[in-house]
Amino acid sequence: MNRYEEAFNGAKARRESALIPFAVAGDPGPEAFLEVVKAYVDGGADVLEIGYPFSDPVADGPVNQRAAIRAIKAGLNHSLFFSLIKEIRSFTDIPIGLLTYANTINHLGAEAFCKRAAQAGIDSILTADMPPEESGDLAVSMRRHGIGRVYIVSEFTPDDRMRYICNNVDSFVYVVSRPGVTGADAELSASVKTTLSRLRRVTNKPAAVGFGISTPKHARGVTKAGAQGVIVGSALVSVIEDAVNKGVSPARALTKRVKELKAATGHA
Repeated sequence: MNRYEEAFNGAKARRESALIPFAVAGDPGPEAFLEVVKAYVDGGADVLEIGYPFSDPVADGPVNQRAAIRAIKAGLNHSLFFSLIKEIRSFTDIPIGLLTYANTINHLGAEAFCKRAAQAGIDSILTADMPPEESGDLAVSMRRHGIGRVYIVSEFTPDDRMRYICNNVDSFVYVVSRPGVTGADAELSASVKTTLSRLRRVTNKPAAVGFGISTPKHARGVTKAGAQGVIVGSALVSVIEDAVNKGVSPARALTKRVKELKAATGHA
Protein backbone atom coordinates (compact mmCIF):
# COMPACT_ATOMS: atom_id res chain seq x y z
CA MET A 1 0.00 0.00 0.00
CA ASN A 2 1.48 3.37 -1.00
CA ARG A 3 1.25 6.61 0.98
CA TYR A 4 -1.78 7.87 -0.93
CA GLU A 5 -3.72 4.67 -0.32
CA GLU A 6 -2.89 4.89 3.37
CA ALA A 7 -3.93 8.55 3.54
CA PHE A 8 -7.25 8.19 1.71
CA ASN A 9 -8.13 4.86 3.32
CA GLY A 10 -7.28 6.27 6.74
CA ALA A 11 -9.48 9.32 6.19
CA LYS A 12 -12.31 7.11 4.95
CA ALA A 13 -12.03 4.90 8.04
CA ARG A 14 -12.34 8.02 10.21
CA ARG A 15 -15.33 9.17 8.11
CA GLU A 16 -13.42 12.20 6.86
CA SER A 17 -12.10 13.58 3.62
CA ALA A 18 -8.34 14.08 3.42
CA LEU A 19 -7.14 17.64 3.98
CA ILE A 20 -4.50 18.73 1.45
CA PRO A 21 -2.92 22.13 2.23
CA PHE A 22 -0.75 23.82 -0.40
CA ALA A 23 2.45 25.84 -0.11
CA VAL A 24 5.02 27.10 -2.59
CA ALA A 25 8.43 25.51 -2.03
CA GLY A 26 10.87 27.97 -0.50
CA ASP A 27 8.23 30.59 0.39
CA PRO A 28 8.94 32.90 2.13
CA GLY A 29 12.45 31.46 2.56
CA PRO A 30 13.92 27.96 2.92
CA GLU A 31 13.82 27.71 6.72
CA ALA A 32 10.51 29.55 7.03
CA PHE A 33 9.02 27.22 4.40
CA LEU A 34 9.90 24.18 6.53
CA GLU A 35 8.17 25.85 9.47
CA VAL A 36 5.10 26.32 7.26
CA VAL A 37 5.04 22.62 6.38
CA LYS A 38 5.52 21.63 10.03
CA ALA A 39 2.55 23.84 10.91
CA TYR A 40 0.45 22.05 8.29
CA VAL A 41 1.45 18.66 9.68
CA ASP A 42 0.82 19.78 13.26
CA GLY A 43 -2.59 21.07 12.21
CA GLY A 44 -3.64 17.66 10.88
CA ALA A 45 -2.82 17.65 7.17
CA ASP A 46 -3.36 14.24 5.55
CA VAL A 47 -1.47 15.05 2.31
CA LEU A 48 0.84 17.90 1.30
CA GLU A 49 0.69 19.70 -2.02
CA ILE A 50 3.91 21.58 -2.78
CA GLY A 51 4.20 23.98 -5.69
CA TYR A 52 7.47 24.46 -7.53
CA PRO A 53 7.88 28.24 -7.98
CA PHE A 54 7.71 29.28 -11.61
CA SER A 55 8.04 32.68 -13.23
CA ASP A 56 4.86 32.32 -15.31
CA PRO A 57 2.42 30.07 -13.40
CA VAL A 58 -0.57 30.25 -15.72
CA ALA A 59 -2.88 28.22 -13.45
CA ASP A 60 -2.15 30.33 -10.36
CA GLY A 61 -3.84 33.49 -9.16
CA PRO A 62 -2.10 36.58 -7.73
CA VAL A 63 -1.57 35.20 -4.22
CA ASN A 64 0.32 32.13 -5.39
CA GLN A 65 2.13 34.14 -8.06
CA ARG A 66 3.52 36.45 -5.38
CA ALA A 67 4.54 33.42 -3.32
CA ALA A 68 6.47 32.05 -6.31
CA ILE A 69 8.25 35.38 -6.71
CA ARG A 70 9.22 35.39 -3.02
CA ALA A 71 10.58 31.85 -3.29
CA ILE A 72 12.59 32.59 -6.44
CA LYS A 73 14.04 35.72 -4.84
CA ALA A 74 14.95 33.62 -1.80
CA GLY A 75 17.10 31.41 -4.04
CA LEU A 76 14.90 28.38 -4.75
CA ASN A 77 16.48 26.18 -7.43
CA HIS A 78 16.45 22.47 -8.24
CA SER A 79 19.09 21.50 -5.68
CA LEU A 80 17.48 23.50 -2.88
CA PHE A 81 14.02 22.23 -3.81
CA PHE A 82 14.97 18.57 -3.57
CA SER A 83 16.89 19.14 -0.33
CA LEU A 84 13.79 20.79 1.19
CA ILE A 85 11.64 17.81 0.21
CA LYS A 86 14.17 15.48 1.85
CA GLU A 87 14.00 17.61 4.99
CA ILE A 88 10.20 17.33 5.02
CA ARG A 89 10.58 13.56 4.79
CA SER A 90 12.67 13.68 7.99
CA PHE A 91 9.61 14.71 10.04
CA THR A 92 6.56 13.32 8.23
CA ASP A 93 5.58 10.29 6.15
CA ILE A 94 2.35 11.69 4.69
CA PRO A 95 2.13 11.91 0.89
CA ILE A 96 3.79 14.81 -0.90
CA GLY A 97 2.29 15.85 -4.21
CA LEU A 98 4.19 18.22 -6.48
CA LEU A 99 2.39 20.86 -8.54
CA THR A 100 4.67 22.12 -11.28
CA TYR A 101 4.94 23.29 -14.89
CA ALA A 102 6.48 21.60 -17.92
CA ASN A 103 9.45 23.96 -18.26
CA THR A 104 10.61 23.14 -14.74
CA ILE A 105 10.78 19.42 -15.58
CA ASN A 106 12.19 19.97 -19.05
CA HIS A 107 15.06 21.99 -17.60
CA LEU A 108 16.49 18.79 -16.09
CA GLY A 109 14.78 16.32 -18.41
CA ALA A 110 11.94 14.02 -17.38
CA GLU A 111 14.16 11.09 -16.39
CA ALA A 112 16.57 13.11 -14.26
CA PHE A 113 13.79 15.10 -12.63
CA CYS A 114 11.73 12.04 -11.72
CA LYS A 115 14.75 10.19 -10.38
CA ARG A 116 15.62 13.07 -8.07
CA ALA A 117 11.98 13.57 -7.10
CA ALA A 118 11.62 9.92 -6.11
CA GLN A 119 14.88 9.98 -4.16
CA ALA A 120 13.72 13.08 -2.29
CA GLY A 121 10.38 11.50 -1.33
CA ILE A 122 7.79 12.95 -3.72
CA ASP A 123 4.76 10.71 -4.25
CA SER A 124 3.02 12.32 -7.22
CA ILE A 125 3.40 15.02 -9.86
CA LEU A 126 0.74 17.21 -11.41
CA THR A 127 2.13 19.21 -14.34
CA ALA A 128 -0.46 21.96 -14.69
CA ASP A 129 0.23 22.79 -18.33
CA MET A 130 0.77 19.23 -19.59
CA PRO A 131 -2.36 17.11 -20.28
CA PRO A 132 -2.05 13.31 -20.39
CA GLU A 133 -1.95 13.31 -24.21
CA GLU A 134 1.32 15.28 -24.05
CA SER A 135 2.83 13.48 -21.05
CA GLY A 136 4.16 10.32 -22.69
CA ASP A 137 7.86 10.61 -21.86
CA LEU A 138 7.18 12.07 -18.43
CA ALA A 139 4.64 9.36 -17.61
CA VAL A 140 7.17 6.66 -18.52
CA SER A 141 9.77 8.19 -16.19
CA MET A 142 7.21 8.65 -13.41
CA ARG A 143 6.18 4.99 -13.58
CA ARG A 144 9.83 3.89 -13.69
CA HIS A 145 10.54 5.75 -10.45
CA GLY A 146 7.28 4.95 -8.67
CA ILE A 147 5.80 8.46 -8.84
CA GLY A 148 2.03 8.72 -9.17
CA ARG A 149 0.30 10.67 -11.90
CA VAL A 150 -2.33 13.34 -11.15
CA TYR A 151 -4.43 15.09 -13.79
CA ILE A 152 -7.20 17.69 -13.71
CA VAL A 153 -10.90 17.47 -14.55
CA SER A 154 -13.53 20.21 -14.39
CA GLU A 155 -17.24 20.73 -14.90
CA PHE A 156 -16.48 21.28 -18.60
CA THR A 157 -14.67 17.95 -19.12
CA PRO A 158 -16.78 15.68 -21.37
CA ASP A 159 -17.57 12.22 -20.02
CA ASP A 160 -15.38 10.37 -22.52
CA ARG A 161 -12.40 12.61 -21.79
CA MET A 162 -13.06 12.34 -18.05
CA ARG A 163 -12.84 8.57 -18.40
CA TYR A 164 -9.60 8.86 -20.40
CA ILE A 165 -8.04 11.16 -17.81
CA CYS A 166 -9.04 8.89 -14.94
CA ASN A 167 -7.54 5.89 -16.72
CA ASN A 168 -4.21 7.73 -16.71
CA VAL A 169 -4.36 8.70 -13.03
CA ASP A 170 -2.87 6.50 -10.34
CA SER A 171 -2.81 8.76 -7.25
CA PHE A 172 -5.94 10.92 -7.23
CA VAL A 173 -8.03 12.99 -9.61
CA TYR A 174 -7.71 16.75 -9.16
CA VAL A 175 -11.15 18.35 -9.55
CA VAL A 176 -11.12 22.11 -10.08
CA SER A 177 -14.16 23.59 -8.37
CA ARG A 178 -14.64 26.34 -10.95
CA PRO A 179 -12.99 27.79 -14.09
CA GLY A 180 -10.04 30.18 -13.91
CA VAL A 181 -6.95 30.32 -11.73
CA THR A 182 -6.30 29.55 -8.08
CA GLY A 183 -7.62 31.95 -5.46
CA ALA A 184 -9.88 32.10 -2.42
CA ASP A 185 -13.61 32.41 -3.14
CA ALA A 186 -16.45 33.64 -0.95
CA GLU A 187 -18.83 30.84 -1.95
CA LEU A 188 -18.35 27.25 -3.05
CA SER A 189 -19.23 26.64 -6.69
CA ALA A 190 -22.59 24.94 -7.16
CA SER A 191 -21.09 22.74 -9.90
CA VAL A 192 -18.87 20.71 -7.54
CA LYS A 193 -21.48 18.13 -6.58
CA THR A 194 -22.49 17.53 -10.20
CA THR A 195 -18.88 17.16 -11.34
CA LEU A 196 -18.15 14.68 -8.55
CA SER A 197 -21.28 12.68 -9.38
CA ARG A 198 -20.20 12.46 -13.03
CA LEU A 199 -16.72 11.42 -11.94
CA ARG A 200 -18.06 8.60 -9.79
CA ARG A 201 -19.74 7.12 -12.84
CA VAL A 202 -16.39 6.67 -14.62
CA THR A 203 -13.90 5.88 -11.82
CA ASN A 204 -13.55 4.85 -8.19
CA LYS A 205 -10.20 6.61 -7.81
CA PRO A 206 -10.01 9.28 -5.08
CA ALA A 207 -11.13 12.75 -6.11
CA ALA A 208 -9.75 15.87 -4.42
CA VAL A 209 -11.32 19.29 -5.01
CA GLY A 210 -9.26 22.46 -5.25
CA PHE A 211 -9.39 26.07 -6.56
CA GLY A 212 -11.32 28.55 -4.44
CA ILE A 213 -11.61 26.36 -1.33
CA SER A 214 -10.81 28.70 1.56
CA THR A 215 -13.04 28.19 4.61
CA PRO A 216 -14.25 25.40 6.89
CA LYS A 217 -17.69 25.90 5.33
CA HIS A 218 -16.17 25.16 1.91
CA ALA A 219 -14.35 22.09 3.27
CA ARG A 220 -17.58 20.84 4.80
CA GLY A 221 -19.46 21.42 1.55
CA VAL A 222 -16.86 19.64 -0.59
CA THR A 223 -16.85 16.68 1.79
CA LYS A 224 -20.66 16.52 1.77
CA ALA A 225 -20.58 16.64 -2.04
CA GLY A 226 -18.57 13.41 -2.06
CA ALA A 227 -14.93 14.44 -2.41
CA GLN A 228 -12.26 12.22 -0.86
CA GLY A 229 -9.87 15.17 -0.59
CA VAL A 230 -10.05 18.92 0.05
CA ILE A 231 -7.24 21.09 -1.35
CA VAL A 232 -6.70 24.51 0.24
CA GLY A 233 -4.08 26.80 -1.26
CA SER A 234 -4.45 30.56 -1.65
CA ALA A 235 -6.26 31.01 1.67
CA LEU A 236 -3.26 29.54 3.49
CA VAL A 237 -0.66 31.25 1.30
CA SER A 238 -2.42 34.53 2.16
CA VAL A 239 -1.70 33.83 5.83
CA ILE A 240 1.98 33.40 4.95
CA GLU A 241 1.97 36.63 2.95
CA ASP A 242 0.31 38.55 5.77
CA ALA A 243 2.92 37.27 8.23
CA VAL A 244 5.73 38.27 5.86
CA ASN A 245 4.29 41.78 5.60
CA LYS A 246 4.11 42.01 9.39
CA GLY A 247 7.56 40.50 9.92
CA VAL A 248 6.29 37.63 12.07
CA SER A 249 6.21 33.83 11.82
CA PRO A 250 3.02 32.40 10.24
CA ALA A 251 3.36 29.02 11.99
CA ARG A 252 0.90 29.50 14.86
CA ALA A 253 -1.79 31.05 12.65
CA LEU A 254 -1.35 28.32 10.04
CA THR A 255 -1.62 25.50 12.57
CA LYS A 256 -4.85 27.03 13.89
CA ARG A 257 -6.29 27.51 10.41
CA VAL A 258 -5.42 23.97 9.30
CA LYS A 259 -6.98 22.52 12.47
CA GLU A 260 -10.18 24.42 11.72
CA LEU A 261 -10.22 23.18 8.13
CA LYS A 262 -9.47 19.61 9.17
CA ALA A 263 -12.29 19.63 11.72
CA ALA A 264 -14.67 20.49 8.88
CA THR A 265 -13.76 17.42 6.79
CA GLY A 266 -15.75 14.97 8.92
CA HIS A 267 -18.87 13.31 7.56
CA ALA A 268 -21.98 14.34 9.49
